Amino acid sequence: MRTVTRFALLSLLVLLMSLAALPAMAAESGTGDDETTATTAPVSFEYLPAEVIEPAPAAPVDQPWTTKFLVPTGLALATVAVFVTVVQYFVRVVRSRYKVVE
Repeated sequence: MRTVTRFALLSLLVLLMSLAALPAMAAESGTGDDETTATTAPVSFEYLPAEVIEPAPAAPVDQPWTTKFLVPTGLALATVAVFVTVVQYFVRVVRSRYKVVE
């Protein structure tokens, strides 16, 4: 049963990979009409704006007080909470797991 499952998974993987490669294979295959399309000149239009507008210089943005104070405070509190949780786990769980036999 194990061999059948592996074979089915491998077959599914090969099928999915070949389906994913179909657009790339279709793009690489040419139609063979390269001589007829090469004789016509490509038409390109270049659109120019009627009036060129220079971008305004970016004004320095003052960060709000929430970004200055609340975000670093929240990160510090989260770090302390993770540290205290790890210490409490080792003090309560690991220490009570092993006892000295006398």
